[in-house]
Amino acid sequence: MKKLFYLFLLATLLLSACGKNTAPKEVAVDKNTSVEDIVGAIVKNKFTVEEKNGIVSISIQDTDVKKGMKSQMLKDSTKIFAELSKLQSVKTPAISWYAPLTDPKGDKSMTELLNIYFSEEDFRKANWANYTQLDIESIATHYHQSASLGQ
Repeated sequence: MKKLFYLFLLATLLLSACGKNTAPKEVAVDKNTSVEDIVGAIVKNKFTVEEKNGIVSISIQDTDVKKGMKSQMLKDSTKIFAELSKLQSVKTPAISWYAPLTDPKGDKSMTELLNIYFSEEDFRKANWANYTQLDIESIATHYHQSASLGQ
């Protein structure tokens, strides 16, 4: 009976160690930090960044689509915006999340699931120091999500 208990305990520990860590990752931001550095430290998905005159557009391609992804996308987006707020060069940031979806004909294509944009005024006004408490859906200048994400 004791061996069974230890076997169960070992299996539980192994499973918990293999679980995905959803805690926000810390990024050390200084004057040499780029937008790519910030995004790359927070998401492990493929992404592209376009920057011009303080306007930053980030496109993230999430090929690992699963339930609960909306909340993770919102957490990651909020963390990215919080870290971008530390860069003086960023004035109006936007993040778009894409994932492969299957249409009624059975064809898969990368489809925009989530789009979040901040005007310069709204971006500077947000209290990014307490980003975990922010409701990004309500404070963003523009927030749009695909119906496929649900509520």
